[in-house]
Amino acid sequence: MSEETTNTAAETAETPNCKPNAAQIQGLIACYNGKVDGFIEKMLGIVGNHPWNAWLAKLNGWIGTFLPAVIAVSGALALIAGIVSAIRYELPFSFVLIIVGSVLVGTLFSIHLAPKALSLTRSFIEKGEADAIRPELLYINKVFLGLGGLVLAIFLILQFNSDAFIGAIVSLAVAVLAIIVFSCPAIVGVKADYPSNGVEEAIAILLFPIKFLLALLTLIVGIATVALFVVGVVKLFDNGLEGATYLLVAALMPFILPLAVYFIYLCTAFLLDFYRALVSIPRKLDDVRKTLEQSR
Repeated sequence: MSEETTNTAAETAETPNCKPNAAQIQGLIACYNGKVDGFIEKMLGIVGNHPWNAWLAKLNGWIGTFLPAVIAVSGALALIAGIVSAIRYELPFSFVLIIVGSVLVGTLFSIHLAPKALSLTRSFIEKGEADAIRPELLYINKVFLGLGGLVLAIFLILQFNSDAFIGAIVSLAVAVLAIIVFSCPAIVGVKADYPSNGVEEAIAILLFPIKFLLALLTLIVGIATVALFVVGVVKLFDNGLEGATYLLVAALMPFILPLAVYFIYLCTAFLLDFYRALVSIPRKLDDVRKTLEQSR
């Protein structure tokens, strides 16, 4: 063998194989997947990694503290505006007494019972048993609605249109709420776990929007009451009767709305439980049949 052939063989032996094998390719894919996952988790964590459950409880406490005062002021202004409007339109004295009695009694009832009605609706979440929804589904919704809503908001902002800007605000609000709720599902009475069967999982998913409303009902009622109070005060200077109507709604809504939501939730839960019972009948009959066959 010549010296040139020997050197070529030695160089070939010393030269490493530059073609990546399957294990190296899988390692690179896993590495980049890990970086993507870490980036997404970091983005979602900017909003989601906070004690939202404790913050919501404190916020509900603050609303429960100032809400009776707003109801009282709204009822008093509605009463005064109603009396002035009745005198202005020369209504009978009996009608004035009806206005005074209705507004006064309704306001007193609302002041006393509105915090209890809101506590009644929150008890479904705070005291009830948490429904199980698969953690993978919660995470998919968090990424899809959270990052998807954020991307949609950015796209709408870049349209430089007033209508699109309103849509961007809505999309951003939905994205933030989705990240919060799916990062802390206990807020809406849900736990990241695997349901016992498909029926239980379907019922948990169907009840999810209603539980979301129940969890945020105190916040919604507080914001809506203050907004109606402000609108009513402004309307008083333009149309006293219309302003009194807004103020009366602001005084009574914190008591009436929670009760309406309570009964709607009860009806929905009853229908779903009835459906659950119907669906479970064939399985129970099969269990009975198997038991009878084994006993023979």
